Amino acid sequence: MSYQLNRRSFILASGITALASTRVLGANDTLRVGAIGAGGRMGDLLNAADHFGHYQIVAVSDVYGPRRDAVKLRSNGIATTHVDYRAVLEQPIDAVIIASPDHWHVRMAVDALAAGKDVYLEKPVTHTIEEGAALSRAVRSSKQILQCGMQQRSWSHFRDAVDLIQGGSLGRVPQVRTYWWQNYHVFMATRPVDTQVLDWKQWLGGAPDQPISEEKFYRWRWFWNFGGGAMTDLFTHW
Repeated sequence: MSYQLNRRSFILASGITALASTRVLGANDTLRVGAIGAGGRMGDLLNAADHFGHYQIVAVSDVYGPRRDAVKLRSNGIATTHVDYRAVLEQPIDAVIIASPDHWHVRMAVDALAAGKDVYLEKPVTHTIEEGAALSRAVRSSKQILQCGMQQRSWSHFRDAVDLIQGGSLGRVPQVRTYWWQNYHVFMATRPVDTQVLDWKQWLGGAPDQPISEEKFYRWRWFWNFGGGAMTDLFTHW
């Protein structure tokens, strides 16, 4: 089986090109994409996207000014910048990439689908189990595509390993030991946050009101109000 990427299957690896499902793409078409959430994960996705297809970030939203500015810079100054993600959905775009903290995923995705945008939604697609029903209804009632950012299920080296094992090339495999080096940055100090250009209330969204915290802003996965720890960050891939 071949796992070579083409333009239409690129989304399986990095999440952009196949999003424009509501129109037929020509070989030279440029996707107009909105970026929602401009932190580290968005940067990773855009770095990967630069190697595939034709796309242009035309709008970006984030609650923190420096992050918005960074995406605008890499768009060659084209992207409009917004604090509220709904302003991105009002732009003439084909699709959005959502790479916000987990507690925002479903609300942003549902609104994007309702606005007629295809969606690449970072895993986990929901923050709670209960949110799954609302997201499922939104997808089924729309004409759009929602792709979950589960790239580790699509990377070719994992698929090649499946072929090796299932094809019998390795013989009987009685035991497998793996290790995932993660959270190495736990001992790194958080960077100062310029609260003058941070909309903390918008960042909290539907989470309980609480004081500004650099620890929570940068390491939100460690707090139940915003994420689910290693289980939803890493193990969700498998």
